[in-house]
Amino acid sequence: MPMRIAVCEDNEIHRDIMEHLLNRYSSERSVPFEFVPYEYGRNFLYDMEEGAYFDAVFLDIYMDDIMGNEIAHKLRAMGYQGEIVFFTASADFAVESYDVNAGGYLLKPLDYEKLKMVMNRITRNMTPSTYQIRQRTTVTKVVYHEILYIESSNSKCILHTTSGGAYTVYKTLNTIEKELSDRRFLRCHQSFLVNMDHIRQVGKQLLLSNGIYVPIRQRGVKPVRQAYVDYLASRSTEF
Repeated sequence: MPMRIAVCEDNEIHRDIMEHLLNRYSSERSVPFEFVPYEYGRNFLYDMEEGAYFDAVFLDIYMDDIMGNEIAHKLRAMGYQGEIVFFTASADFAVESYDVNAGGYLLKPLDYEKLKMVMNRITRNMTPSTYQIRQRTTVTKVVYHEILYIESSNSKCILHTTSGGAYTVYKTLNTIEKELSDRRFLRCHQSFLVNMDHIRQVGKQLLLSNGIYVPIRQRGVKPVRQAYVDYLASRSTEF
C-alpha cells in the first residue's frame, strides 16, 4: 500500500517543487506514495475531521488562512499519530516543532539531500521498533515511541506507556536498557529510564508529556540536561 502524503502549501510553485522532490525520492528508493496537495490549510483540517488519513503531512509555517504550527497542534489534539514535517523560509519555529513531535524542519529553498534524510527516517518509522514483553503464554509488542518511562521496583520493572497503560517486566532495569539499545532512552536515575522524545522540561526533575515528574539522580542534573540537549541537537541535524 502506498504512503499517503499531504502537502499544505499556498504557493503553487513550492507545491510543485515538493511534488518533484518526493517523486525523485520515490523513484530512487522504490517507495510508492500518493501525493495530495492542499492550497488551504483549513481544507486539509476539514478532510482530517471527516476521517482522511495521511502517513505524513508537510506543512508550510506561513500560509494565508492558518499557520502551519497551528494546524500541527490541532492535528495532535485530534489524536493524529502520523509524521508532521514543517518547511518554511524561517527557522523561527524550529524549537516549537518539538512540542508537536515534528519529524522534520526543512528550510526553503528546499534541499533534496535534507528532504531525503527526513524521508528516510519517516519510512523507517513506518515499521517502528518494538519492545517485546512476555507474560505467561502471550507476547505484547510496545512501540518505542509509546514508551514514556520505565521504573525499577524491587525485583521487577514497570513500563509506562503514552496511553496510560503499564506493564510489569520481570527483568532488571540494566537488562531492559541494553535490550532497548536506543539513543532516545536516557538513564536519568538508578531506578528510572526515560524516553527523551516525551520530555517537556528539565529542572531538578524531568517533566514528561503526560504531566508526570521523573526524578534525576543525585548530583546528576547537569549531565542529564546536557544529554537531553545533545539529543535534541542530533535530531535537528536530521531535519
